[in-house]
Amino acid sequence: MENTKWIPTDVEKEVMETVWMQIKGACEKLKEETNAKNEHIRMMLKEMA
Repeated sequence: MENTKWIPTDVEKEVMETVWMQIKGACEKLKEETNAKNEHIRMMLKEMA
């Protein structure tokens, strides 16, 4: 079985960066509007993944 390492293209890197910024912004907004702590957000993201 061949084990190839995925190397993202520039477009894929840009998409991942955009998605990360959106997730980060949503998490900050959630923390501001609720009493959620980092641990709660971490568990939520882990469950979504």
